[in-house]
Amino acid sequence: MMIVQGDEQPIHESRSVRGGELRKQHLLVGNDLGPGNFFFVLAYQKGDFFSPRHHHNFDQFRYQIEGECTFGQTGTMKPGTLGYFTEGSYYGPQDSTVPNVVAVVQFGGPSGNGYLTLDELHNARVEMMQNGHFEKGVYYRNEGVPGKKTLDSFQATWEWAKGRAMVYPKPQYAEGIMMDTNNFRWMPLDGVPGVEEKSYGVFTDCKIRNASYKLDPGATFEATGRGIFFVLSGAGSLEGGPYRKLTSLYVDSGESATFRATETSEILLLGLPDMSRMRTPIAEMVTTDDEAAAVA
Repeated sequence: MMIVQGDEQPIHESRSVRGGELRKQHLLVGNDLGPGNFFFVLAYQKGDFFSPRHHHNFDQFRYQIEGECTFGQTGTMKPGTLGYFTEGSYYGPQDSTVPNVVAVVQFGGPSGNGYLTLDELHNARVEMMQNGHFEKGVYYRNEGVPGKKTLDSFQATWEWAKGRAMVYPKPQYAEGIMMDTNNFRWMPLDGVPGVEEKSYGVFTDCKIRNASYKLDPGATFEATGRGIFFVLSGAGSLEGGPYRKLTSLYVDSGESATFRATETSEILLLGLPDMSRMRTPIAEMVTTDDEAAAVA
């Protein structure tokens, strides 16, 4: 279990390999070398961010808090939009022309490929800058450096860190999924007085849950199941300490944590995969290096 008060975390310039000015506020960091690693941040985009159409070997959820960001044919994220971008599926290009704020969790998906740790990312990028440069989401190798001349920046970073070619899983969903949480209804949560729920779905064969919970003053809500619970508004107590806007909670399988509301509260659940189901034989995956290189 991890509990972090988001408003106490510093905002710093990102080491992103994508284009544009980007600042991040680190909320929850898994730092797990296994398949269950994850990274949860608030991203502050100035309005000049660009990333080409691409795909990943990990999963991510994005929740738009302020402003807008477009994702090409996938759609536009406006405040209250929850986007799920599953491993293997293409999305974008991503483009923001106005300042915006988005909560993002990136995590190892059903394939078991995992997610690079912050140290792995940083160390690889420092070394890569000596052998090429990043520009608008693409890594360009210097003349004479072995490897593809151009490659998607994250794929290039992953391959540098791991020392082998990236293998993309076959996507369980063909495209990214965008949900307008404003259009979902609050429904009573069975057996929990004073708590209502918006259920957005359960995704992939690893049973990744997504929902929001609204607590009336005096209500109690027990957070269970592997996932991140992010406070969008309200206040109360959580496991002996306070919770307030931007409080972030991670609970692992078999753990639980109790919210006790003193004010009307809204809490977003960004679920993570059931680790016991994250097993996919390598034969069920496909490599698409040529497709990824084509972004240049």
